[in-house]
Amino acid sequence: MLRLLIFLGLFGSWLTFVNQAEAQQIIPDNTLSSKVDRSGNAFTITNGSAAGSNLFHSFREFSIPTGGSAPFDLMNTPNISTIFSRVTGGSVSNIDGVIRTINNSNAVNLFLINPAGILFGSNASLNISGSFTATTADSIFFADGMKFHVTNPTEPPLLTISVPVGLQLGANAGLIQVQGQPQNPASGLQVQTGRTLALAGSQIDLTGATLKAPDGQVELWAAQNAQIAMNKQPWQLNSSTAEANWGNISLRQSSRIDAGGVNGGAIHVRGRGLTLQDGSNMSSTTSAGQGKGITIQTTEFVDLLGMSSPGQLLLSGINTSVGNQFSFLAPPGPPMTGRAGDIKIDTLRLRLANGAWLQSSTSGNNSRTGDISIHATDVDLVGYETAFSLSIVNSIGTLITARNNNQSGRVSVDAQRVRVLDGSRISSSLLGGNGTAGEVSIRAAESLEIRGINPNGGITSAVLASIEAGARGQSGQITIETGSLILANGGSITSELAGASNTFFGPRPGAQGTAGSITIRAKDVQVSDVKIDGFSRSLTGITASLGNGAVGSGGTINLTADNLRVLNGGQITSAAEGQGAAGSIILQAKNIDVQGVSQPLSDGRILLSTISSAAAGSSAAGSVNLQADIIRVDGAELSVSNRGTGDAGNLNLSAGSILLKNGANLQAEVNGGNQGNIQLQARELLLLRQNSKIITSATGLSTGGNIAINAPNILGLGNSDIVANAEQGRGGNIQITTQNILGLQYRDRLTPENDITASSKFGINGTVQVNNAGVDPNSGLIQLSTDILDPTQQITATCAANQGSSFVVTGRGGVPINPMQDTRHDRTWNDVRDLSHFPRLAINAKHNAEAMLQPIALMEATTWYRNLKTGKVEIVATQPAKTFSSATCAATPQKY
Repeated sequence: MLRLLIFLGLFGSWLTFVNQAEAQQIIPDNTLSSKVDRSGNAFTITNGSAAGSNLFHSFREFSIPTGGSAPFDLMNTPNISTIFSRVTGGSVSNIDGVIRTINNSNAVNLFLINPAGILFGSNASLNISGSFTATTADSIFFADGMKFHVTNPTEPPLLTISVPVGLQLGANAGLIQVQGQPQNPASGLQVQTGRTLALAGSQIDLTGATLKAPDGQVELWAAQNAQIAMNKQPWQLNSSTAEANWGNISLRQSSRIDAGGVNGGAIHVRGRGLTLQDGSNMSSTTSAGQGKGITIQTTEFVDLLGMSSPGQLLLSGINTSVGNQFSFLAPPGPPMTGRAGDIKIDTLRLRLANGAWLQSSTSGNNSRTGDISIHATDVDLVGYETAFSLSIVNSIGTLITARNNNQSGRVSVDAQRVRVLDGSRISSSLLGGNGTAGEVSIRAAESLEIRGINPNGGITSAVLASIEAGARGQSGQITIETGSLILANGGSITSELAGASNTFFGPRPGAQGTAGSITIRAKDVQVSDVKIDGFSRSLTGITASLGNGAVGSGGTINLTADNLRVLNGGQITSAAEGQGAAGSIILQAKNIDVQGVSQPLSDGRILLSTISSAAAGSSAAGSVNLQADIIRVDGAELSVSNRGTGDAGNLNLSAGSILLKNGANLQAEVNGGNQGNIQLQARELLLLRQNSKIITSATGLSTGGNIAINAPNILGLGNSDIVANAEQGRGGNIQITTQNILGLQYRDRLTPENDITASSKFGINGTVQVNNAGVDPNSGLIQLSTDILDPTQQITATCAANQGSSFVVTGRGGVPINPMQDTRHDRTWNDVRDLSHFPRLAINAKHNAEAMLQPIALMEATTWYRNLKTGKVEIVATQPAKTFSSATCAATPQKY
């Protein structure tokens, strides 16, 4: 019984082998004069039907077993340039051997057409002299309008001498699969230099596979109900196609598509979606020519999913380059020149994850990277990968890695929403050598979110333009236009000249060159939760920096927004730690709100939220210029400073109201250089509360900076101060122009009150000048005549003082200028008689009449105060002392 079971098992295996062998064969369908001669697993194909330089074959089945071959012998059909081979039997073609052409003196292109589907096994390969196209199309159409049909092979006209111009993929077009050997990069499907390798089906799947077209063209199309125009480069969808049913294209298990060479070939992908995962990669390199680049168009998504295990390809994704993309990890080779191809992606959603890269780079001389252009609705960079103890973060960018006079292309992202998370980067960088980095431009109509940190290496998420340690040149510009910009938990927008550092390659000097500027236009901007980057050791936020040991100049920051909020230790900074000047900061917004402190950083520091420009060397710090309707600083700081021997910049604020509270600081600090000044222009109010300070300070022999304030109303509460101090040099000058200043008083030293002081500890004090602009000091006062009057001409001699009579001059009227003149009709009469004996009713009637006749005097407001009951500010006029003259017969004026 056991022997019977063993026999049946072996018999079943033999039957399976026989069935597979029978299934994997090439059989003509007899519609054309195609002939197949089999010898073992070799299927020699001859004859066919020729029309000019075109040769047509037709098969019922077309499959090649493992280790087999299918040579197209052109001995009997010379001068052929293109072979068209269709499969009409309805079964999938399994190709696990070699397809080749023999006995041809010229380059021959080959089409393999099977609507049922095509599967290339791990042993499949090509040995043909021309281009190769594998497709599940229904037909091929030609320039003269004729078609070579597959689903209806007997339909005339059958043959043509015209050139093929398109493919017609039907509603039931099958898929194409390519399986390979990831451990053997030489395996896979490859055409000769300058030729096209094309796959067109309803779906295309590559698993551990390699497709190579050196200096040529790779076309991947996944669609049904689509007509493809092959006579255009790259291929295009024919305009007569009403609506294609697009399919997916996937590369898995370290699959590779390579069009690199001397010039660099083209890769064109079209479908519903594209997925690269498990270390898969698309690349095109050049050494001396003009790269043709990589173009990807999908209707729904492009997923670059990086690595899934440490043994897979580093920096997987999509890249073009001059020289090998890993050249900075390899020993120096011969210098290369050329221009890397561009990378263009047009999709609904682009996602990079697990350390995927979308990159164009160069390591040549006088070379240039390609441009990277992305057009999508959503762009997401999420997640990271760890390999060989290295943190691999997602990256979109251009990179110069070595050698001289190189230039980076432009990185352009145009989307509705962009998210850069978990330590991901969008960048243009000079890693080595010298050259000019390209611009980074992001337009996110709805939002741009830069957030998070890679927990393994501490690398922070960033949009970056940099010159790294050891490199020299010009950093690129950063331009951002968005609705809402959020930088949080380590998110950063940075223009940088890196300082000296110890790298993987050993010690490297600081970068040399010029940092690029940062320009941001947004509706709402939030910068919060500062972190220390694990690679550069710099603080995150919106920063333009010149690192310690770097030589050059820092970049400027220009930001325009409706609302700007800097929270929880958020930083907007321009800094120069090396040899060179820091750039300036220019911010314009309706509302600027700077508040709060950070959580403890990795080095233990707790930082104030700040907008600042700082330097630490002999060069100047930049200025900080803010313009807004309202500027609020709550427990935070706006500052300019220089801790070295150079000058500090100026701090200039212009707003409707400037509100400081909870220990807020406006500060200009200088150590050994010239003064840093503070200039404040408030159209309505400057308010200092709860220990807030406006302060310029100078140590050593430096002169304290000046403070100039122009505001109609200035209020200081809760030990808030305006201070211009110096140590050994002269104290700065304080000039205040205002209509009202309350709470603050000038004092020669600081007290627990609200002080205005300009002092020097060991030098000469500065000056304090307060100008009450807009207030008339003569308001409410009467200008007295300087003429001397003769009292004898004012009072008659018949008026005796001892008679008890008197008269009073008040209001506009009274008596004539002298007793000889008539009384004018507009003189006011005042009855001074004792009316106590009159009836009460008469007295009341008289008082009521006087009240009705009393004129109402309009007076100009001269001050204001806060009503303690209502909390409202009330504007009032100071009543002058009521003064009138009482003339008596003795001519003695009395004051009542």
